[in-house]
Amino acid sequence: MFRVFTLPISVQTAHGRCLARFGIEPSRAGDPWWVIYRDPKGRWLTAMVDNAQVA
Repeated sequence: MFRVFTLPISVQTAHGRCLARFGIEPSRAGDPWWVIYRDPKGRWLTAMVDNAQVA
């Protein structure tokens, strides 16, 4: 399921800590989330993050 976070959440990405605004929930418990964030240049990117970072 696609989620829009009410408040952006801070997640660790390849660009350091970023604020994720959207996420795709895993279909199975324990699987990672995909989050969508903007990098310092303003590009929209995705990252796979640990479940604990989103919960």
